Amino acid sequence: MEAEFNVNDYWLERGRDYMREQRTPPEFHRMQERFLLGVLQRSALPMRRVLEIGCGFGRVTRLLAEAWPEAEIMAVDLSPEQLANARRYCSDAPRVRFAPYDFYSNEPLPGAGYDMALAVEVFLHHPPEAVVGLARRLADAACYVVNIDWSESWPWPTPEHVWVHDFAGLYAQAGLVCAAFPLPGKIEGKQQQLFVAGRTLPESVRQLENTLRPAAASAQAPAAADAWTQRLAMATDELRRLIPGQSRWILVDDAQWGRVRALSGYRIVPFLEKDGAWWGPPADDATAWEELQRLRRAGASHLVFAWPAFWWLQHYADFSERLRATFPCVLENNRLVVFALGS
Repeated sequence: MEAEFNVNDYWLERGRDYMREQRTPPEFHRMQERFLLGVLQRSALPMRRVLEIGCGFGRVTRLLAEAWPEAEIMAVDLSPEQLANARRYCSDAPRVRFAPYDFYSNEPLPGAGYDMALAVEVFLHHPPEAVVGLARRLADAACYVVNIDWSESWPWPTPEHVWVHDFAGLYAQAGLVCAAFPLPGKIEGKQQQLFVAGRTLPESVRQLENTLRPAAASAQAPAAADAWTQRLAMATDELRRLIPGQSRWILVDDAQWGRVRALSGYRIVPFLEKDGAWWGPPADDATAWEELQRLRRAGASHLVFAWPAFWWLQHYADFSERLRATFPCVLENNRLVVFALGS
């Protein structure tokens, strides 16, 4: 784990109020789920005993329990709050059990002899050396390891809690071979793939890989990254026309925009902010309001919500309502929501 960024501390904090369904469009998750089930079913991999790591609130756990009602499923997560959410969400699935697990503890995984170890959008939150070590442990506990993660460079800088890995290379370091299945659609220019890894792979997996890869390639939307770039360019132009140059203002973008050259003349403050760096989302509405007032007193003229962070306006409902009651909203469209903070 890198000294300057502690993965566990970040996810323990995020796990207290992480609302995954609000942060990623539901239609993308539905497509992801259909693809996952399709690959698992068509590859004919055994699903009698399943280990899911990083289960979060149980979105995929419940999906597996419904698709394979006879399977014994052990689901683990670092966050006590997310495990509690998952137990509630999967309360009608009698063959599902939950347990806490810390990837960095070197403690043994709960149980062994699994047919499948599954991780959906989990490895992307850990540095490569941690993924290699975890893959080795999972391969000792299960016949096959399946993960879905981002698989090609993003069209903008990744936040500090995201790594885009070369999974074929990482699995090779762990002594495993893998097959790769690109999902048949991108989200905001970002590609995910499903990987099936093991010490050996059955012919059914290789045949399915050869069948699905050409179909996925033809289904990709090559303009997706261009759409992101165009959207960012339009938002940038709107901000330059709305906010006077050299102004100090607050940007809520979930650290997705990165450094935008066209905005280099501004003094842009991330939100939440600590020592000039993005500090993640606030714990609650009151914290958000207090931090806003602190930055306003420090001279921030505007509060800008970019579209990757629109989920804030629903999740922090009290904060959003107070914003609209206190400050004029001077721009609102599908790219930006901007409040003028006054003097």
